[in-house]
Amino acid sequence: MNSIPNTRPPGTRGFTLMEVLIVIVIIAILATAVFMVVPRVRRSAQTTASMNNLRQIHALMSGYVQENNGMYPISVYQDEIASPTWRRKIWEKANGAFDGSPPEVMSAMQQSGYASVMWCPMMVAQHGQDQHPEGRGSYSINRFFMPAAWGGGTRHSTSPQIIGRKEPYIMAGTLFQGDKRFGTFYHLDSSKDPADTYWANLHYAYGADGESALGIFIDGHAEIIPKAQGVKLHSLLSNPTNLE
Repeated sequence: MNSIPNTRPPGTRGFTLMEVLIVIVIIAILATAVFMVVPRVRRSAQTTASMNNLRQIHALMSGYVQENNGMYPISVYQDEIASPTWRRKIWEKANGAFDGSPPEVMSAMQQSGYASVMWCPMMVAQHGQDQHPEGRGSYSINRFFMPAAWGGGTRHSTSPQIIGRKEPYIMAGTLFQGDKRFGTFYHLDSSKDPADTYWANLHYAYGADGESALGIFIDGHAEIIPKAQGVKLHSLLSNPTNLE
């Protein structure tokens, strides 16, 4: 059996076949390592950006509450055809109303900071975004703030019940399965794994592992929440009588 030569003939230059093969193997190993590391780095960066969005949303919410005598917004109005979501309400309270026809409103949303603050960069990078005058986005409010007629809570003012120590009040929600450009539902019903539940639930795609959730609490601190911990929030998120 002929073996691969590992020496060069005297007086010649260049690489032997063995050396070329070794270089190819090294390049393949490095390419594989990069291929595995880059998605993790990207997810980590997008997770950080999304957490910054949650902090900005919390600041907008705090301003809204202060200017509305301690009242938090419910997810949507019940008595208006336009039914703007809480996202649009808190944005407009701080930045002025989106005026004009529906196409003009959507254009203004896209051109303003609304498009970057209310939409998760990870979701947009993967699926794009489709604005709507109602105020679409990637973040959902706790079911506590749903209209009472929809099975939500009845207290939307600052009170002893609004504590938020155990459960976040705003989180990244599950994408709409029909068209992921629509973003997420405006309120959270559950923290169960969204792979087998409705899209009004929690989204697990963050952190370096891509299996964590994001949430911000009433006191303003944001957390990366591992799926095992997040699923345990189900009994709290699905109970709108109190925000613990």
